[in-house]
Amino acid sequence: MIKRAIIITIILNSIILIGVPAGHGYGIMVMFEFISIPTLIKNGFDFQKEYPFESSLILIALVSLIGKLILISLLFSKNILNKKNWIYIGLTLMLISFLFVCYGAWEYDNFLFAITLGSGIPFLMYFGRILYLIKKENNKTELVAE
Repeated sequence: MIKRAIIITIILNSIILIGVPAGHGYGIMVMFEFISIPTLIKNGFDFQKEYPFESSLILIALVSLIGKLILISLLFSKNILNKKNWIYIGLTLMLISFLFVCYGAWEYDNFLFAITLGSGIPFLMYFGRILYLIKKENNKTELVAE
């Protein structure tokens, strides 16, 4: 159950719509993640003062990608519940990137924020589901241990 919820959470985080201000349109999170690695290799950590949100999207996407890679690597372990701390780290990195995207969209426009937050609500729901499933499994093991 937890592995299935993690897979769905990764997919839902990947399809979060990110509105790019300055008339560039929308993109999904996974697109920015794939763009982030070559851009960082080519340009390094280059921030443009005119467009701080667009410049920070590359770092935000990289943080989200690291969280997803952590969770994907955990899917191949036999007993995933023994690696709860790594699950929390991966989920936290994805949540932090989502919150930064929402905050950046909020600063520019309420409509961009509404689109980003609205497309991220399913991710937040499955984020909570993973936490619930981990807590539920912990309660089962505590009852068996007693």
